[in-house]
Amino acid sequence: HSEKTMLDSLILKKVENYVLELFAKKSLAENIFHSISHTKEVVDVADKIGTTEGLAMADMEIILIACWFHDTGHFHCCHGHEDQSSEYARSYLENESYPEENIKKIIGCINATRIPQIPKNKLEEIVCDADLHHLGQINIEERGKILRQEFELRGVKTLSDIEWLRTSIEFFKNHRFFTEYARREYGLQKNVNQQILEKMLENLINRQGRKTD
Repeated sequence: HSEKTMLDSLILKKVENYVLELFAKKSLAENIFHSISHTKEVVDVADKIGTTEGLAMADMEIILIACWFHDTGHFHCCHGHEDQSSEYARSYLENESYPEENIKKIIGCINATRIPQIPKNKLEEIVCDADLHHLGQINIEERGKILRQEFELRGVKTLSDIEWLRTSIEFFKNHRFFTEYARREYGLQKNVNQQILEKMLENLINRQGRKTD
């Protein structure tokens, strides 16, 4: 569509370049999980969900901009990074004279990714599902390792193997996908992943039990 290419070439392209540059300049080496590749993946998934949900272009623009910015706050902090991400989005978009009502929607989407996720509308639901789509991907152990390493490198928290698995399982149990697309595409694998983690925990507890016997 001609409408799409016009939008793509304008603000979305600019946001993409700006965020790529931000990551290049500011992202910490320790951010091995919350990296630019995670951000790109989230943008791609949001694009897929939005397209499947038949979103209007204006709404597509909102969710994709939100996804580009959603983790920029990780340059500074982990806890409450959504506020910082919103700041980046707001100052950049105001500078581009982007409409205030759309900036508000974008910030709503970024804030909705805060855990526990409580999205208030369809756009926020899509961004939330895109952000946590990896819960329903096949390489869950690998991704978990990377996230855990990032936490440790940044001094957020160091957990024992058992604590880490318990925390992860708790996270899985408290999470749900909101869109039809995410439930269909990631729901089944997410359940499998939760079972894998539960099995790992059980094995670990049994092993440790044997050690103390």
